[in-house]
Amino acid sequence: MKWSELRRIAEKSGWYLYRRGAKHDIYLHKDKNYPIEIERHDTQEVKNGLYYKLKKQIGF
Repeated sequence: MKWSELRRIAEKSGWYLYRRGAKHDIYLHKDKNYPIEIERHDTQEVKNGLYYKLKKQIGF
């Protein structure tokens, strides 16, 4: 999965852009008390370990 696809899924799940970091975008969710970081390398593939971690945090 590419970073751009992961970003779209997160935004559809209720995550919103809180702020832009140096290399990552920080997203928050109104029902969860932790942020997630999504890289801005849209065309690159997400590595497997990080993908499964973010998948669990995002909730899809």
